[in-house]
Amino acid sequence: MFRTWKRRIRYSRALMRHRRELKKLVDSHLYFLEHRGVTVWGGISETDEAGLRLAVERAGAFAGPIVEIGALFGWTTQLLASLKRPEQALIAVDNFCWNPFCLPAADQRVIAQRTLRYCLDHCRTQLFEGTAEEFYAGYQGPTPSMVFIDADHSYRATLADIRWAQRIGVPVIAGHDYQDLHPGVVQAVDECFPEAFRVVGSVWIADSTAAATPAAAA
Repeated sequence: MFRTWKRRIRYSRALMRHRRELKKLVDSHLYFLEHRGVTVWGGISETDEAGLRLAVERAGAFAGPIVEIGALFGWTTQLLASLKRPEQALIAVDNFCWNPFCLPAADQRVIAQRTLRYCLDHCRTQLFEGTAEEFYAGYQGPTPSMVFIDADHSYRATLADIRWAQRIGVPVIAGHDYQDLHPGVVQAVDECFPEAFRVVGSVWIADSTAAATPAAAA
């Protein structure tokens, strides 16, 4: 009896110590449960996969790597690696600052690295651990054939991602979560590609002729 009460006391103390983290976890869990029809724990749906396949197919007509902004746990990265041409490089960018399960950044990084182990070893895939801004500032490789944007879904961040891709002449610019849940994404895409993009599920794919013309500085 004494041991049972002792365990309960320790458990209650642990709940109090971690109450902030637990609230974040519960809020995130409820959010994704309530929106299960349009988002899959930060990943893409089967309908979205069709859009991703179309985007990668278009990118296959151009030289240069595919760049994914926002790798999360590497689920979409794996799909990109399986769809691209074998000789085509893939660069996944993430600083592991957010995940739907509220895991610490170090744990998220380990999961992503283990998820992507085969791709990193055998599919010409790289994992850039840093912010999108850091990647943009330091990138000196060939013009990517495609940039797939699926990180910070705010208007400002999405606009910055698109503008960088336009500025360096990326022929295929695409992204995830063009839907009411993410008005910042919708606003940025609408402004940058007025009537010149296609949406499959919640994956948006910009018209390559529009994307190939560098935009004026925002």
